[in-house]
Amino acid sequence: MSCKKLLLVSLTVSTALFLNACSNSQYELTQAGRQVQFVDTKPTANCQLLGKAEGRRGTFFSGTKTHSELIRDAASDLMNKAAAMGGNVIYDAQDASLQYISDVAPTDAIMVGDVYRCN
Repeated sequence: MSCKKLLLVSLTVSTALFLNACSNSQYELTQAGRQVQFVDTKPTANCQLLGKAEGRRGTFFSGTKTHSELIRDAASDLMNKAAAMGGNVIYDAQDASLQYISDVAPTDAIMVGDVYRCN
């Protein structure tokens, strides 16, 4: 292999690894995000509705992740955003992705939910 080819391959691999590392770091739970819980029953009167939040995982740098892996990243993003709003509970979380299109073309994974602050 020539030096130019080797340099090009090395640069391509390094760039791909760098971009993958950068794109995944935003989907790690923050300390506050780890305190957020998903619930199936509507929060009681001692909880305050703070609003709706959306977590999103783009497909551009996701590599070969499945939709379920992408939606887990979207859930982490949602938990971090809920925590940033001051919330600690997410109710009625739903996969709002365009799943019927994802079989044909990659689509962003989107999860939405109502954010509450419960005491």
